[in-house]
Amino acid sequence: MEVFKPEEILKSTAHRPFPMPNQDWIVLSEWSDVLMLHWKVDASTVKRILPKELSIDTFEGGAWVTICVASVENFMNRFFTIIKQGFSFDQVIMQTYVIHNGKPGLYIFNQELEKSFTKNLYKRLFKLKPGETEILRERNEEEHKFFAKNDLTGFKLGLKYKLGAEIKESALESWLSNRFRYFYEKQNNLYEYSVHHREWNFQDIKLEKFRSHFVYGGLELMHTPDFIHYSPGIQKLFWPKFLIK
Repeated sequence: MEVFKPEEILKSTAHRPFPMPNQDWIVLSEWSDVLMLHWKVDASTVKRILPKELSIDTFEGGAWVTICVASVENFMNRFFTIIKQGFSFDQVIMQTYVIHNGKPGLYIFNQELEKSFTKNLYKRLFKLKPGETEILRERNEEEHKFFAKNDLTGFKLGLKYKLGAEIKESALESWLSNRFRYFYEKQNNLYEYSVHHREWNFQDIKLEKFRSHFVYGGLELMHTPDFIHYSPGIQKLFWPKFLIK
């Protein structure tokens, strides 16, 4: 993954559908080895898990949900200097695609983070489900393996995959990945984060083994994904959250 300075990231805006906030960003993090598993689902299923303030966004008439696997590295808050900076952890995010006030974004309805000291801070910054998640990642030149489970929630995910050459971003990949507003609920409050990143780079991927158990509000993700893509990584800038309701 190519690493850029924040001012260089901020200059890359051609892929954004709307301007960035008129205030300073607060968090920079590097998301590496990003694997996204996508399912096309019935819009009525997504509607059941959405807060009423958010509307379903669709691609060619279909609603989508995603399990995103990523290693978050060099997580840094530019103003929070009393804690150790630059820590890392693995995470799994479950998200779907929404519109709020006419602008696209994504709604994070579940997160699973590895057991570690660092997740205690992350839990205060972002929404987390109860319990702790065991996560194991193995990487070499030939193949990648990933395993995660949370005994309290019943979540399980096992993957084995191989990577290929760099590929051009498709229309669906652009629609799924270029989201600059993140929404989540916590204690019956709905929050929004503004986000910015450069354009994604994607590689071809072959999924050799897949096993999943995830149930949430009538949504079940246990069968092979309808679409997958992989990126070696990207840097993300986050702005302060604000309360919607």
